[in-house]
Amino acid sequence: MSGKHGHKPFEGHMHDYEAHIKAVEEDLEYYRAKRFEPRIIYLLRRGVVTFHDLLEARVALTRKNQFFKPRKRQGNNIEARVRYLEEWLDEYVKGIALVSARAVDAMDMVTEDNRKERGDYDDFFKIKKKEHHGTLEERMVNVEQDLREYQELLEVFVQALIARGWSTREELEQRWQQLHEERPWAGGVIVAKAWSDAEFKEALLTIGREALREMGVHQGKVGKLVVVENTGAVHNVVVCTLCSCYPYDILGDTPWWYKHESYRTRIVQNPRAVVKEMFGLDVPAGKELRVYDSTSDVRYFVLPQRPKGTDGMSEAELAKLVTVDSLLGAGMALEPAQLKEVERTGAGLESPRVRPD
Repeated sequence: MSGKHGHKPFEGHMHDYEAHIKAVEEDLEYYRAKRFEPRIIYLLRRGVVTFHDLLEARVALTRKNQFFKPRKRQGNNIEARVRYLEEWLDEYVKGIALVSARAVDAMDMVTEDNRKERGDYDDFFKIKKKEHHGTLEERMVNVEQDLREYQELLEVFVQALIARGWSTREELEQRWQQLHEERPWAGGVIVAKAWSDAEFKEALLTIGREALREMGVHQGKVGKLVVVENTGAVHNVVVCTLCSCYPYDILGDTPWWYKHESYRTRIVQNPRAVVKEMFGLDVPAGKELRVYDSTSDVRYFVLPQRPKGTDGMSEAELAKLVTVDSLLGAGMALEPAQLKEVERTGAGLESPRVRPD
């Protein structure tokens, strides 16, 4: 709703296909050119694998022994096709995380090595990103072809690592399952960095997707990500009035109340009263309260105010002050004394709430 209390019916369905495909194109090229291929080059130069290993792995590759299973599209309408590409991209990114972690552990590779390898300090080493042109239909066809080709290289690299003995198939399969079960909690880390780094905060509020991508946070199936800041003059609240659109790839599991009908309908009608009744949050009459409606096309989360008394705290310490509620506007970040009490008593981070009937 971008600050207004009105609501457009049926806004929860995907409409901005262009934004979703653009996000897939940009993420795909970023992870290929800045995360995966530079790492292959690094490992080739250090003998973890060789070009000959990759060629042999490609020759030996069959449907039966391939690690990454082919994806099947469910439905042919445009929304189904977009979701298919987004889910395939997620698999590709997880695959990069899988093989990179194993190979990097073997070589004791550090972050600085990767920055040098991908050309952060020298344009000569930068791998060129592909440009995308044409109609939306043409771009979707091209992205599907790119995904197929890029994942083939990823598959060959996995097979070469196994053949060289750097890992076993069983070990990789176990880690692959864990990657699909884990729900990483990135919200606290993101906010702590924004509180500590003014340049990152500016990027987060203006180009959210790109800022998070650079810090290694993949946004998942999100066409556009918008971060809104709580200040002394404005308090922001996030809702999805039709269902429960929520950036869970960033924030982890969805709170039960976010999905509940009582919250989704009433927060729009009388937000000031609802946040006080449901969360015990008293927003002063003189402070503007804005409600943002997440949809399939645009996901929101809140950058809470930094609590007082946190000067000199490290980013790791600051991250502990951030709660899921504060990232949705249903609460404030914890003050250091509150966190100490929580850690001392083992109580939950938020006040208990009674589930509505």
